[in-house]
Amino acid sequence: MGIVWAWLLGCGFGGRGWGVLLWAVLGLLLAQPRLKTIAGTYLRPVGGDVPPPPPIQFPYLAEKPEKPYVNARLLRQIQKAEGAEDLGLLDSLLGRYIRQFRVANFRDTLSLNLLWRWAQVREALGDTTLSLYLYELCLKNMHRAPSEIRLSYRRLQERWRSEWVPLEYYKKIVRLRQRIDTLAPPKGVLLSLGPHINSPYPDYAPYMHPSGQVLVFTSRREQVLTALDPDQLRNEDLYYAQRDFVRGGFRPAEKFRDVINSPYNEGSACLNSDGTMLIFARCDVPEGYGSCDLYVSYYEEGRWQQPTNLGPDVNSPAWDSHPFLVGDSLLFFASNRPAGFGQSDIYVCRRLPDGRWSKPQNLGPTINTAGDEVTPYFYEPHQVLYFSSTGQPLSYGGYDIYKSRWLGGYWEPPRNLGPLVNTDGDEYYFTIDGRGNKIYYARASRKEPRNFDLYSFELPMEARPDAYTRLSGYLIDSASGQPLTGIVIALDLSEGTEITPLIANRYGYFEFQLIQNRQYQLMVLDTHLIRIPDTLTVLDDSTYGVFLSTAELGRPYVFETIEFATNSAEIPSEAYSTLDYVAGFLLKYPFVRLRIEGHTDASGDPAHNKKLSQARAENIRQYLLRVTGHPPDQIVAVGYGSERPLVPNTTEENRARNRRVEFVIEVPPEKLLLMRLDYLYGEDWELPMPAEEDDVPVEIDPEFQIPEIDMPDEEGEFETPITQGEYDPPLIEDLPGAD
Repeated sequence: MGIVWAWLLGCGFGGRGWGVLLWAVLGLLLAQPRLKTIAGTYLRPVGGDVPPPPPIQFPYLAEKPEKPYVNARLLRQIQKAEGAEDLGLLDSLLGRYIRQFRVANFRDTLSLNLLWRWAQVREALGDTTLSLYLYELCLKNMHRAPSEIRLSYRRLQERWRSEWVPLEYYKKIVRLRQRIDTLAPPKGVLLSLGPHINSPYPDYAPYMHPSGQVLVFTSRREQVLTALDPDQLRNEDLYYAQRDFVRGGFRPAEKFRDVINSPYNEGSACLNSDGTMLIFARCDVPEGYGSCDLYVSYYEEGRWQQPTNLGPDVNSPAWDSHPFLVGDSLLFFASNRPAGFGQSDIYVCRRLPDGRWSKPQNLGPTINTAGDEVTPYFYEPHQVLYFSSTGQPLSYGGYDIYKSRWLGGYWEPPRNLGPLVNTDGDEYYFTIDGRGNKIYYARASRKEPRNFDLYSFELPMEARPDAYTRLSGYLIDSASGQPLTGIVIALDLSEGTEITPLIANRYGYFEFQLIQNRQYQLMVLDTHLIRIPDTLTVLDDSTYGVFLSTAELGRPYVFETIEFATNSAEIPSEAYSTLDYVAGFLLKYPFVRLRIEGHTDASGDPAHNKKLSQARAENIRQYLLRVTGHPPDQIVAVGYGSERPLVPNTTEENRARNRRVEFVIEVPPEKLLLMRLDYLYGEDWELPMPAEEDDVPVEIDPEFQIPEIDMPDEEGEFETPITQGEYDPPLIEDLPGAD
């Protein structure tokens, strides 16, 4: 009888989120000469269960946002239905109540408990979509959500969730993979905006106009200290740099003249489409409405006019800042006014025909959370909102950048931009260029955490505003039809670059967000890098089955020289060398758990076969426990008899393949890649890594370099030209031939 060695990666263990590694370590190392290819490697379109858009709306959020909706009569009915354990009636009543929620209900303990209860009821009724959405609302709006909510959310979400490879592993994989393939990694490299933009003092809050003609940013380089600043930092002022259409690059940064900048702090500015309206935040003004207010200045007759406060219709007694203009009439901004979901929310208002602004509208619970949402940026061509948040369920650090597309009547669930953009620190104060290719943001060094400089970074595929078409799939063992787990790589053949790899979950599921009308190829990195021969042109959301040859993966191999005697559970002598290797593996990786699964063919009595398969698995278990000294619960033996054939029992060859023992290794996810790469490349796989980022020189973005020209002395480099007091050059120039 044959033994099939299958290292299965992807099964959960004891509710503790353990991953599974389908990995034929033994098969490759034993290097048996008679290994059989079981199936091929190919793609096939399949149907996929993907959660639809948010299933409910909250039409009354704007009504009295400071007071929660309360209906005492309906609450009594809910309590009565719960006491009667009438799930159908309870579901109906909770739905009626919760759909009436205002903003304040998401800060109210009773309301949030009702939200949690409805999530549980919908889950009990089998509605995964709505229950998942409700659990997510609980997580976003409870400052300390109970662990039961988080576990329920993860349990329901895990089928459709695939995670990016951690950045530290990804960098090593890219370098190691160069030994066996020649793919180009993502082009993104952190680039400084250079000395014409950055100064020795904090520079941050960049805004790149969609035309690409002007960069506006905030700086504390002015040699004036403000008594209003508790840290005695230099005064915040607004600066701009214009594109040099004659010499190329951007001209050196200049300070807005004093009609815009004042003895108070100015920052976070944006422009309308033709550059004639500047909206920015001014803080600590005695006559202001709050700690920071939004102001507007118009460019008229060659000069910026005296800024005016946008007034109490827009500003509040709290903090209002981070404005972003869409065209001439749509204004997003951040505010920590008390009638919001959390500490700081994102709002939007419209410019009315008479020039006034409408009352700000909160973007709602899909975007805003009990945490902070700041620095909105709306990419109009694809209706994509970017923002930074501390309250979304998936986060790499403090503030992470997310994107969400407006789909006509609702915001799609925000997506984290991934580990190439977000880190374990804070990412905010950012802007994106008009083509959607590059992000500009402020970043501080570890040595000087408050001294920001401005950098650029080419957006990876998953972060781009035009990457919203879903390519999902399932990794499937083409022999057994069982799901596999591995690192999935997508290659953009149109650009010749690699998209950030994903780890398929225990259902084999993975999901990329890609740009339409491009050609892609998929690969799987396991014990080998396997290139799927088929190519894909992504036109619409689609789901594929990625069927992998088990022989190529080094997975179930048949070792015909190892057999049990007929009707015997005694371990054959020739099997001990293999079992000793298994024992050594368990000793080397003491954190893994092993399940030994015995199988037989369909010949004979099923009850006898099951007993025989259990005895064989148990004998192997007892031997491994003696050799390793592991606790009894770390190695489990299960006999399935003929219940789980690998292939139909129609031929003697198939019956031999079904007489097998499988070893299922369960591995904590944080150990998974270490084990995989350790095996693939040997124990010395860790190549020398670059020095700490603070010690690595950062190149200058070519876009912000200009040819050598006569520059002013360093001390006067950022002084305002004398003529600027009488004339402000337009920030957006009329180009020859432009409409």
